[in-house]
Amino acid sequence: MKIFNVFSCLFIVAFFFVLPAEAEEVMTLDTAYGGKLDIIFLKPDNPKAAVILFPGGRGYLKLDNDRFMRKQKKRFLVGNRAGFMEKGLMVAVVNAPEGIKDLRRTYRMSDKHSQDIQAVIKFLKTKAKVSIWLVGHSRGTFSAANGAIRLGDQVNGLVLTSTITKSREKYAIYKTHPNAVLDMSIGNVKVPTLVLANKPDSCFSSPASNAHKVVKALAGSPAAAVKMYGDKDPGDATCKSGSPHHFANFHDEVEAAIVAFIEAQTK
Repeated sequence: MKIFNVFSCLFIVAFFFVLPAEAEEVMTLDTAYGGKLDIIFLKPDNPKAAVILFPGGRGYLKLDNDRFMRKQKKRFLVGNRAGFMEKGLMVAVVNAPEGIKDLRRTYRMSDKHSQDIQAVIKFLKTKAKVSIWLVGHSRGTFSAANGAIRLGDQVNGLVLTSTITKSREKYAIYKTHPNAVLDMSIGNVKVPTLVLANKPDSCFSSPASNAHKVVKALAGSPAAAVKMYGDKDPGDATCKSGSPHHFANFHDEVEAAIVAFIEAQTK
């Protein structure tokens, strides 16, 4: 195990394991508030941009003692991490911070979580001088939007997929954010933003019909666009892995759309 200092408040511990045909590293970062945060890191030769991926659900990767991921690995975004690298993007998959096994919506919207994101950005900037894009899926859209709102020009672009736009009354955020991400200050986002939705998405919290509302709310973005997939109406409600909520049957197309949008905005 090798430890070295990058910033006064940022230390990195590197561990290695291998995906089929690609090497990836698990890095442990120290945040400004004193917590530790694991990320999965992939770097191609000569990256053209960097994406920070925020998985949905609990956001907990469950890294075991050998640093292998036991959760999220088949879900959208996390499962596409090697594909993004193959297309020339540097990749960081964000785990829940140390001691947290459920990234709740309130935490994802907090200033403390923006410090998690800031630590990842600082680390990526030591690896390559490229634009930084925040990419969230489902509950991860809270995280991505939060980073774009709070971190200003440290972020160069935003991608929201299966955006959470409805809250249930049982959730702690319902009184303040009944419309979830739509009730965040996304009008203050000043970077190009791509919103992706799948029409058959039957998850209660992310109706595809609200994707256009998200784009409309991004009034401060210099380039806000929406791309819709699928041609079926929602069926029985499900947010499970492998469902339309996770862009089932459209992974390659969605991945290509994200990369194309990033390339178009970074020329």
